[in-house]
Amino acid sequence: MKGNKENLMKRKIAAILTAIMAVGILGACGDKDTSGLVYISDFETEDYVKLGEYIGAEVEVEEPEVSDGEVMVYMKSTFSGYAEAVSGRSVEMGDTANIDYEGKMDGVAFEGGTAKGTDLTIGSGRFIPGFEEQVVGMEIGQTRDIELAFPDPYTNNPDFSGKDVVFTVTVNSISAPEITDELVKGLGITDCDSVEAYRQYVYDNLMAQAKADFQEEKMDAAVAALEESSTFKAPPDGMVSRLNENLKSTLTSYAQMYGMSLEQYVSYAYGGTVENYEEFLTEQAKNTAQRYIMLAVVADQEGISVTDEELESEFAELATAYGYESVEAYKEEVNVEAYKEFQLIQKARQFLGENAVVKNKG
Repeated sequence: MKGNKENLMKRKIAAILTAIMAVGILGACGDKDTSGLVYISDFETEDYVKLGEYIGAEVEVEEPEVSDGEVMVYMKSTFSGYAEAVSGRSVEMGDTANIDYEGKMDGVAFEGGTAKGTDLTIGSGRFIPGFEEQVVGMEIGQTRDIELAFPDPYTNNPDFSGKDVVFTVTVNSISAPEITDELVKGLGITDCDSVEAYRQYVYDNLMAQAKADFQEEKMDAAVAALEESSTFKAPPDGMVSRLNENLKSTLTSYAQMYGMSLEQYVSYAYGGTVENYEEFLTEQAKNTAQRYIMLAVVADQEGISVTDEELESEFAELATAYGYESVEAYKEEVNVEAYKEFQLIQKARQFLGENAVVKNKG
């Protein structure tokens, strides 16, 4: 039984699809599609969308927070090489619990749902949501029935999506590092020479990441809300073709990392079939083109732009960072039009996020 960890591939693709406007920046511009409408600068974007209301749009996003458990998981993972068997206490977040488990649906054990002697780091997200949290508090030798439901959808086995399941779990042993001031000092972090100081350091870093994620989620939610309230015409074929090719190129690179073909990678991650992957990618490209156009109109209405000075400044920084001899040498390998388009879209996303009103989920 595999959970959040196995969904990493899907989350990576989702991130690619969300940020696809960045794809295709590198590489010189080739010949345009015969329609000539390849970039948002090639046509009147307002001809393709009628915007809904976007100032003060309400979005549901969870406020950033970091739990004590998350801090402890991070701290213990840092010193996992010092883990030792522990006794006299129950399982805590960040511990590695050696467990036996048997999963049943409607009272019947299912394939892949049973194992013995499995080491599970609590808080790793390796199993389906809720499993690890319910192992917390169990004693060595204790057996507990954990009642859960598989996520819906559950891409690892679509037949299990949303199904109720009961796992009978036994804890065989617990191991964890004993974190000391000396271990913390060995990390060499400035002004961090005690366990408590390191705890605060970890909290601050996790909170900074949580806040960054919150801002991204807020922008994405604001964009989605505007898409929902706007009316679109079919985007130009040239733009869809460009984005489709860029998406294929990027996902092919990820597929190769996993030893898969593009068809296998897309179908596995989304629970479809190998045969319909082309249709899926084309639809994603159309949706991305639609989003580009919508955000370009927002930028136009709000006086948002990307100046040549801004581009030159960024190219200068990037050329230095990547070790190019000159800015011009870097620009020869960059699709300047795509980069400028990407920056404009990002500015529009940021504007929508800043002007959205957050309603907490639930």
